This record gives sequence, C-alpha cells and structure tokens, in this order.
Amino acid sequence: MSSTVQIILSLLTLLFLSIVTHLAARKMRVPYSVLLVIVGFLLIPLSKAPFFSYITSFQLTPEILFFIFLPILIFESAYNMNIRRIWENLGAISALAIVGLLVSAFFIAIAGHWVLMAIGVEVPFIVLLLFGALISATDPVAILALFKDYGAPRRLTLIFEGESLFNDGTSLALFLVVLEVISAGFHGYSTVLEGIFIFFSMLLGGTFFGFLMGWAFSKLLQFARHEHLQITITMLAAHTTFLLAEFISHSLAVMGKPIHISSILATVIASLVIGTHGRFKIMPGVQEYMARFWGYTAFVANSLVFILLGLLFTTLSVSLLDILPALTVIILVVMMGRAISVYSVIGGMNAVRWEQPIPLSWQHLMSWGSLRGALAVTMVLLIPDTLSHPDWKYDYSIKDYIMALTIGCIYFTLFIKATTINSVIRRFRINELQGLEPMEYLEGKVYVYAQSLLRLLSLHEKPYVNKEVLNAMQAEYSKLYQDAFSALSHNTHDSGAMFARVLRIHAIGIEKRALKELYDGEELSETGYRRVLGKLEQQLGMLERGQSGAMNFKGIRDKRRWQRLPHFIRMPADRLNNPSEQYLYYRALVISAQQVIALLTRFATHQGLKVFEADAVFSRMLEQYQEYKGQAAEKLAALLKKHPSLEEQQLRILERELLQSQVLTLEELEGSEVITPAVKSVLYGELSRHSD
Repeated sequence: MSSTVQIILSLLTLLFLSIVTHLAARKMRVPYSVLLVIVGFLLIPLSKAPFFSYITSFQLTPEILFFIFLPILIFESAYNMNIRRIWENLGAISALAIVGLLVSAFFIAIAGHWVLMAIGVEVPFIVLLLFGALISATDPVAILALFKDYGAPRRLTLIFEGESLFNDGTSLALFLVVLEVISAGFHGYSTVLEGIFIFFSMLLGGTFFGFLMGWAFSKLLQFARHEHLQITITMLAAHTTFLLAEFISHSLAVMGKPIHISSILATVIASLVIGTHGRFKIMPGVQEYMARFWGYTAFVANSLVFILLGLLFTTLSVSLLDILPALTVIILVVMMGRAISVYSVIGGMNAVRWEQPIPLSWQHLMSWGSLRGALAVTMVLLIPDTLSHPDWKYDYSIKDYIMALTIGCIYFTLFIKATTINSVIRRFRINELQGLEPMEYLEGKVYVYAQSLLRLLSLHEKPYVNKEVLNAMQAEYSKLYQDAFSALSHNTHDSGAMFARVLRIHAIGIEKRALKELYDGEELSETGYRRVLGKLEQQLGMLERGQSGAMNFKGIRDKRRWQRLPHFIRMPADRLNNPSEQYLYYRALVISAQQVIALLTRFATHQGLKVFEADAVFSRMLEQYQEYKGQAAEKLAALLKKHPSLEEQQLRILERELLQSQVLTLEELEGSEVITPAVKSVLYGELSRHSD
C-alpha cells in the first residue's frame, strides 16, 4: 500500500473514530476533547499491529496545524462573536490577553527556573520563557462547550472566549521574539529593546492588516452574489489573511527593518470585521448555511487535533516518567502563573472601575478553567530541531524537552481541569441565577405562558379541535400565567415596570425579525438595516443592564463615550445617502412598528393577561409605538412629497412582493405534482417577464 493511500486511510479512520467518540461522550457525559485524547492513547498499542499500522500515517505537522487548522479555528470563533459585547468588555479582554499573558509567561520563566534548580534540574531561563510564552495561551475550544453545558454566565463566557482569541496573537508574538533571541543570542539592552519593538509591531501590524483584509473581503462578498462563491470567499479570507501576514513578516522590509505582523491577530480582526460588517453582504439563504459550514470545519479540525494529541506519545524522544518531578513542578508553576495573572489583572480592572466589575467567583473559574490545546502544540512544532543554547546540558533537544512539558500540561488540563469544571462552577455557585437573571427567569415564564394562551386562543377557530379540551387547557394555562405573574410582582417593587421591560424586549425581537425579513427581501438597504439594527442593539443592551432602554426615534448615545464602537468598526458610516435609501428606511420603521402594535393589541385584548398593571403597561407601550410609527410615517410622507419619483419604487416593491408570492404558489403546485417542472419553468418565465 502506498504512503498516500495510508495517509488517506488514516485520516478517514480518525474521522470515523471522532464520530464514535462524540456519540460516546454525550452518553458518558465526559468532555468530548478529553475522550478524544483517550482514544488517541488507545490507538498507540493498536498501531503496533501490522494490520493497523497505517493509523499513524497521518500526523500533526507544523504546516498542517499552523496554516490549515489554526485559521479555521480562529475564523469560526471570531466570526460568530458579537462585536458590541466584545467592545463593552474590551478592557477586561485586552488586559487579560496582553498584560495577563505577559505576567503568566514571565512568572513561569522566573519561578520555574528557581524551583527546578531547587530540585536539581537546570533549565536556562530563556528556554523556560519560550515555554511560558506558548503555554500561557488558553484554548477556547476545549472549555467553551463545557461553559455552555454547565450554565456559565454569558458575560463570563464572552470574556473567556475573547481573551482566548486575542491572547493567541500575544502568545505567538512573544514566542517568536524569544525564539529569535535564543537563535541569535542575547546582546544586552539592544536585544531587549528590539524584542519589545518587534512584539508591539506584531500586535499593531496584525490589527491594522486584519482590518484591511476584513474590509477587502467584505467588499468582495458584496459582488459575489452566489452561495458557493460567498462561502469560498470566507475560506479565502481566513487562510489568505493568515498566509499573507506570514509572507509579509518573512519577506518584506522597510528601511532595512523587517515588517512584523501577527498572523493570528490579523486573522482574528479580519474575521471580526467580516462577521460584523461583511455578514450584511451575505445572501439571506447563505447565512444559516455559512454558520453550519464553519461549525462543521471547526469540528473536523478540533477532532483531528485532539485525537492526534494522544498519538503524540509515539513521537516523543523524552519519557514523561523520566521528567516526572520536573513536569509536576512545572504544572504547579503554570497553575500559579495563571492564577496570579487573572487575580492581579481583574483586581486592577475592578479597582479602577473601567467596566462592570467581575465577581471573585468568576475569577476562580477563569483561573481554574484555563485549558491548553492546539496553539501550544503548534508553537512547539515551530521550534527548530537544531535549536540550542550554551547552557543546555541534556542529551535530548530543547524542542523535545519543551514538547514533553507541553504535552504533560495539556494532558493535566484536559484530564484534571476539564473533568472538574462542573464541580468548580457548582462550588462557587456560578451557574446560579445572578443579578437580573432571577427576574428574567420569572419574566420568561410570564412570556411563555402568555404566548401559550394566545396560541390556544387562535385554536378556537379550528373546527378539528375539541372545544372542551381546549377550554380545560386554557383554564390551566391561565392559572399558570397568573401564578407566574404573581411571583414576578412579589419579587419586584414595580411589577408594571418589569412587565413593561418584558414586553419591550419582546417588541425589539419582533422589530429585528421584521427588519431582517425586509432586508432579505431587498426592501431595506444594507446601510438602513445596519443603522436601525444598531439602535435596537443599543436599546436591548441597556435593557439587559437594567436601564430603561427607552425608545428614541433618533437613536441612543451611550454615556460611556469610550465604549462606543469606533468609526472604523462601523464602516461605512451609517448615513442614508439618497432618497431611495431614506424611503426604504422609514418604510421599514413603519412596518416594524406596525407589527409590534399588532402584537401588543393581541396581548392587550386577551382576557388572561388583564392582571395587575398590565392594562396601563399596554396602553403606555402602544402609545409609544404609535408615536414612533407616526414619526416615521411623517418622514415617509415628506420624502414622497419632495421626491415624487419614489412612487415608482413603491410600484417595484409591490411587483416584487407579488412575484415572490407567485413563485411560492408555483413551488407548492410543483411539490404536490399538480404541475410538472416544465410547466413551472414556463409559468415562471412569463411571470418574471410581466413583472419586469
């Protein structure tokens, strides 16, 4: 059997095993990544058998990890992150990702050097700093799934994911600087200054280059109006940004000085820009598929990385048993380094009150839940086999020694930390409802039962529903609704305000859905959609923070000026540049407000909802939305009066809506085999020509 066939067969076998492992992990309630590594362990003796020797043919290489898997994992995480929530917590995320990582890396180097010397193991400080740089980066993949399964707070999950993404760039930058120092030698202050310059130039260069690439690929998405092309463009965005950043860093120079760009940070920023700005360029039918596609590719990449981590034992020239005392000490030092970095950085953030304070219980989980994974292994594999140091006295190479320490730390975090995350969450009651969440829980019950009552009410018109059964269920859910509302009123000093907040949040959801449908149907421009969506997101954020989130036709300006999204993130500026865009914008406001008014009217006329202060709340909110709708309608009327040509646009919109309805009718007829595909094609052609 040729080597190529063996590699392909090995890859297929590993993918099959990842499927079986995933199914087993769900039944055994064991973290998927942990079970994958165990499966990798079990493959080691199996690969010794002649028939299964092909299993080890597919191996992790620096090129596969660095240039293929890593961009996939970065893009999938960053693309799906909410930029508004990142910006609200940017202080904590950036402090942990930069300051926290540097504190951890240097603590590991300093403390590790002295503690290892105390047990008779002499490892040069600079070698331990290289190890500290790569082991201090946290891996979001292994931990975020656990956070979601065990009910960690959304803000904590966001901070941890943001830190994990951005500290990858910091970690790689520091790693490459230290690697260069070991290779070229240390020459005093000049080496230190040059290292600092390279480090910060990588971060700043990566940020700027990432924005540039994100903007370019977002523009490209606008012109490629085909689902396969748009998905391919996102793949190109992830890998091209990464590879070009690496190419620039290794090939270009200005005034004799090489240009340093962090490929990881550039990919993170580009992915965030595409997820925030480029997302609006993606065709409506592609957006959902896009999320599934990237979720699948990330699943494949993660599965292969973790299952191959178990197989890495076969490539180690250093026995973990031989270095067990040193490994034990290093694991403790790494844990202490993480704890010090978290408590010092977050403590400082809480002291200056730049952002909403982070509870001490969250800090405990952030300290303990710092798993390591793909990036650490990637950076170890980037170390040259020939790397040496004058003070290195062992038979095995520096790379092999760091690889052994890294794998030992990764296994510890997976087998010990990952399996105890749930205990830590419950020990510190992190999964308990906190802050406004108890009230949101009660509000949620009220809303669910209210929707159930409305659904039961609509069934009275159905002739096939037994009225006695329906009345019994309606009485049951009316009682459940009133009990839930009673609990809500007893847990707040202002039940009317709380009920208004429930309705307001739901109304925003109705508005967002209506706007999305209009945008998907090309009845709202991208600029108009982004503009009104931004206002709704701000109002929703204020409501989530317990503020009023009052409606404002002209939008809301956050008092925390430094937390506003900068202009380059909101590109292009949310200006309605022509009458046509303005017409679609105000028309969309009228339509979305009307849908909310219709819903509130249904609520207000439902007998089961007429409890406590509901009548007053409905009246106030209906009045607000009527006023909001009236303001938009006045703007719309003024535009039509000023620009009579907009009436033609009205006609085109109606014709397009009619054509869409006709197409749906044709598809139903074809699906039920009333007409053949050929008849459908002919009819569709005639209808399209008529609408043109």
